[in-house]
Amino acid sequence: MTGDPLHVPAGEAEVVRLFALDLPEDQAERLADQPASNGRPSPLAELTGVPFLDRAHVEVFPVSDLRGVGLAGYLVDGLGIDDAEVEPARIGLEAETGYIVILHSRAFGGGDVTLAPKMGLRWLGTYHMAQADPAGQMPRVASAERPEPTEPEQETAPPVGRLPRVAMLLILLAAGVLVLLLAFLFGSSRA
Repeated sequence: MTGDPLHVPAGEAEVVRLFALDLPEDQAERLADQPASNGRPSPLAELTGVPFLDRAHVEVFPVSDLRGVGLAGYLVDGLGIDDAEVEPARIGLEAETGYIVILHSRAFGGGDVTLAPKMGLRWLGTYHMAQADPAGQMPRVASAERPEPTEPEQETAPPVGRLPRVAMLLILLAAGVLVLLLAFLFGSSRA
């Protein structure tokens, strides 16, 4: 891996790049939903300084969606980032407000690119999933490989990670409620 945290080597896997979207809420919301048009990159791709983003591997959401979990908690529990990697930035991450952009490795279509964020997009960190090796590359297993597409895929604008994020939040909230319930039950039985 190069020393540049905004460089995405070809074939990179299991790495996420985290950004704050420093725009007014209405602009951030519109930007999150705008697809590419007339052969031009999507506005979010332009803001990151890359020609293409696969929206299926991009998350854009307000930090307020993570109430009770927090941004650092979402990175660790929701995305599988090693807690030791997040810990040095925890205070800053928890202080973030507004919209967050998470770009997964696959958002770049497997190409070699270097992000050049424009004003309004602030880099917060590059994190590796806990199961990834230090270089961020997963070993390739022939039985797990997908066949290469026969024609280039067009950039579409599917929902920006809402279902998986909501499901993860519900699971985390349910686990938290269960822990509190158990603590209450065991705490009241000792009294």
